[in-house]
Amino acid sequence: MEEILRAIGILIAFIVVLALAYLTARFVGTKFGGYTSGKYIKVIDRIFLGRDKWVCLIQVGNQYYIVGITGQNMEFLGQITQQDLIPIHSEEENGTFAKLLGNYVKKLKGEANGDA
Repeated sequence: MEEILRAIGILIAFIVVLALAYLTARFVGTKFGGYTSGKYIKVIDRIFLGRDKWVCLIQVGNQYYIVGITGQNMEFLGQITQQDLIPIHSEEENGTFAKLLGNYVKKLKGEANGDA
């Protein structure tokens, strides 16, 4: 009986830790999400190129600028128009975490059923 109570306690502690991690991630995301846009400037997109190296697409008014960023430097790479902006990946392709997790779980269930 003592082992069952201990297992239930561990399960409850695990769920509490997961809930706190989720709430912390949401709080940090909303807190730092505001740093990517201001009143007159907005980071539209960025891509990680390597250790401490990024390329950012920045919107200032109706102008779009491409900027290279490293740990020590920031360099103007060019300017493009809004007509030149063509999404490479659609929102549906990227999916949400819940959708990706659901697909992974379905895949695991399919493999489990195939093994049986």
